Amino acid sequence: MLFVNHPWIVPGTIEKRKYQDGIVKSALTANTLCVIPTGLGKTNIAALAAASRLEKYPDKKILFLAPTRPLVNQHKKSFERFLKTGLELVIVTGHNKPEERGVLYKSDIIFSTPQTIRNDLKRGTIKLTDYSLLIVDEAHRAIGNYAYPYVAKMYMLQAENPLILALTASPGSFRQKINEVKQKLFISNVEIRTREDSDVKPYVQELKQSWVEVELTQEMKEIKSLLEELKTERINKLLQWRIINSPMISKSMIIRKQQELAKRKTGMGFAAMSMLAAVLKLDHALTLLETQCLYSLNNYFEALGQQESRAVARILAEDRFASALRQTEKLIKQGNEHPKIAALKEIVAAELEKNKYSNIIIFVQFRDTISRIMEALKEIPLAAPVEFIGQSKKRGKGLSQKEQIEILNEFKLGFYNILLATQIGEEGLDIEETSAVIFYEPIPSAIRKIQRTGRTARTQPGKVITLLTKNTRDEAYNWSGYHKERKMKKMLQGMQKQQSLESSPSN
Repeated sequence: MLFVNHPWIVPGTIEKRKYQDGIVKSALTANTLCVIPTGLGKTNIAALAAASRLEKYPDKKILFLAPTRPLVNQHKKSFERFLKTGLELVIVTGHNKPEERGVLYKSDIIFSTPQTIRNDLKRGTIKLTDYSLLIVDEAHRAIGNYAYPYVAKMYMLQAENPLILALTASPGSFRQKINEVKQKLFISNVEIRTREDSDVKPYVQELKQSWVEVELTQEMKEIKSLLEELKTERINKLLQWRIINSPMISKSMIIRKQQELAKRKTGMGFAAMSMLAAVLKLDHALTLLETQCLYSLNNYFEALGQQESRAVARILAEDRFASALRQTEKLIKQGNEHPKIAALKEIVAAELEKNKYSNIIIFVQFRDTISRIMEALKEIPLAAPVEFIGQSKKRGKGLSQKEQIEILNEFKLGFYNILLATQIGEEGLDIEETSAVIFYEPIPSAIRKIQRTGRTARTQPGKVITLLTKNTRDEAYNWSGYHKERKMKKMLQGMQKQQSLESSPSN
């Protein structure tokens, strides 16, 4: 194995890789968006770019931004390992008092959250004149009102020799979003690498992808039919009222329509808003039934019973809804569950039987489903599952960032071999490489799909297994995620090719 030889890099810490060299070379010529899968060394690339800027501008500083405190801590630890001593590396976040932060900004390399830097730029606590490099992690967030665009703009205005390196596993599948990220971060160059690229292939392991299909039981299909009838009736009513013009309406479209109607403040508008709210609630119940588990569905039904709104009151008054509720409770009392639970137990048991040292991450959308899966997996002799969820307290549940880090360390040390993760497990955090990634449900987002998949097949062969419920939204979400990922790669490769043509000597 060859290692990078650089005056600012500690010998033997960063493996010399062709694709990293190519990306860094491009990143030092202009503001660059680097898109590579999780696990291929985005932080290594950032450290190599930082080392080159420190060598060129030894009197200048580096600013490294990441969206969360755990990520900020993680990047600082990596830089401490990679860069030679003598540099002062500090973390600056909202945990530091504003009056303390001015002194900290005198250090050589600052690791911070973008919100902290934005606030301090507005206060005048920090100026970006003396920074030779701005590194932006999870750069796909640089849209809308997020703090990244403001910091990037001020940096480009203030810095004497500005250079931005933006890092992400996936900026999204829509050209408009990719262009917005590029525009907001003043990006000129795009560098994309995939597992299939010739300069990357030597450094990745075999990744097997498979899908396990299950089918709803007859009793669950009957509940589904009742809920679909109620939802369809309300959609047809909205079509008659000309509130919507298609029966195919998404959650985001419903919310936008409700906002439009709220501004009108008419009797008809309020009636339509109530009808739209009912559609949303019935659709969520169907999502839980089709893709999650009966335990989650029953909890949702109970939560609806506590709500006070006309939309909910009308749903609860429906005989068909009462029937769906009764049937759900009956199935749970009989010990029945979504067939995905049994399929998941079978998959996990087989993985652990093959190799008792396997470690698995299971991605699940809803916390209630995670609780139910925890119960099921505890029945497997070799399984040691743990919940890995976000901070927000939902029904008293939530993990602080300190607790999240403790769980990840314990997972790394082998106290647990199964991590049951919500979306918190997708982005950036230093999760130990796993032998298998399981999607409890497919997701239609290319960004999230790529981030999840990157948790395996880095230094050893890995597998991704997706659970699908036949004839449900699972199938649509699975194909949507697949096509979005292909579309994103094609667009980014097109941008990279165009940039290469424009910079060739003949032009």
